[in-house]
Amino acid sequence: MKSYYFLAGLPRTGNTLLSSILNQNPTLYSSPLSPVNEMLWRHDQVTYGENSVRLDNKKGLENIGNSILDNYYSNIDKPVIIDREKSWGTVGNFNLIKKYITPNPKIIFTTRPVTEILTSFLKILPTQSLALDADMARNNWYIRKYLTIDDNYCDFLMQPWGQINGLLNSIDIIEENKDNFCLIKYEEIINTPQEAMNKIYDFLELPSYDHDFNNIKKLEIDNDEAAGLPANLHEIRPQLKKISQDPKEVLSKYIIDKYSNIGWEGL
Repeated sequence: MKSYYFLAGLPRTGNTLLSSILNQNPTLYSSPLSPVNEMLWRHDQVTYGENSVRLDNKKGLENIGNSILDNYYSNIDKPVIIDREKSWGTVGNFNLIKKYITPNPKIIFTTRPVTEILTSFLKILPTQSLALDADMARNNWYIRKYLTIDDNYCDFLMQPWGQINGLLNSIDIIEENKDNFCLIKYEEIINTPQEAMNKIYDFLELPSYDHDFNNIKKLEIDNDEAAGLPANLHEIRPQLKKISQDPKEVLSKYIIDKYSNIGWEGL
């Protein structure tokens, strides 16, 4: 019988890196970005949505929901599964886990100061980001001439439900559920990786594992360009080391002043 846990987090916070490190453990499988969250939400709409009054076999539908993870991961021959989807921590998704999977969800959530996230995002963009420019055009986002192109990119990424700001609401920790979340800072993964891994294993109540931080391999292939994202968005380095720049070296004072107090800086 498999045990299921969940990995969520903000973009550019080491989420893909952490998943790749976890996959070194032979008893554990950390998935690529998973469709299970979307599948479970749609299933719940069919079962309990406004048109569900015409459905007689509610128990049969509930059985489908309860078995979604077992069926989806039936080809994975490992006892511990970590389903990775960055928005598992929202109230709605958290409650879906409780309704269909387990009454006591355990969600790992990667964090990083927003100004560092923006810095990291800008550093992976080409000089002229055609994918991001096209995304801005699709969303009727007009370049403001009084700002630099990087300032425009940052404001676009931080618009309501944009690629970054949209995930700022992807976790909702209150007193009643605080023990269901394990917050892992990006700096913990980079600076004290084994301690960060031990923290995760303690949270999951699993035996610790000695990881190799000089030989990290990513199992999945992401076609980010097809989604209108930079091609190297989810690339990882085989050796764990910090190469990120200080936000003050990359971002303008306008952006730093605007986004330094979002609320994630202290996590």
